[in-house]
Amino acid sequence: MTAIREQIFAGIETALRTDTGAAEIERMPPGDPDQFDALHIIDDGQDPEEQTEAATSRFDMSFSIDGFVEGAGTVMHSRLNALHAKTVHAVMAFGDNSPLVEEIREGALRIARLDLGSKRRLAFSKDFFITIPTRRGEPDPA
Repeated sequence: MTAIREQIFAGIETALRTDTGAAEIERMPPGDPDQFDALHIIDDGQDPEEQTEAATSRFDMSFSIDGFVEGAGTVMHSRLNALHAKTVHAVMAFGDNSPLVEEIREGALRIARLDLGSKRRLAFSKDFFITIPTRRGEPDPA
């Protein structure tokens, strides 16, 4: 069976491809985006939760999505806000509808101005947290 973490990341990637219209969607990218608008999925690991029951472990899986747009001024900022909104909608809808996800929560949003390849770009980084149950000692779904 495929590990629960892989199933969740694959589901998030599919949701972003289906619902955001981004030209580039990449999981754990090795560098800057090649196309814009771009979304990069970053695995930030997981921590055990205190709440447990017999034969089940719970983890808070954390990840962030970095979004990138290019352009100028107000139009670029509007595109960034639209990409962020579509991203949050896609990820939260996936989490709310996945039988693998016990709970999904939004975290912090950070905005940055970037010079990548001598072009004007804006970026966001949005944190998410997913609580997942697994069989104690096994990475498969509970």
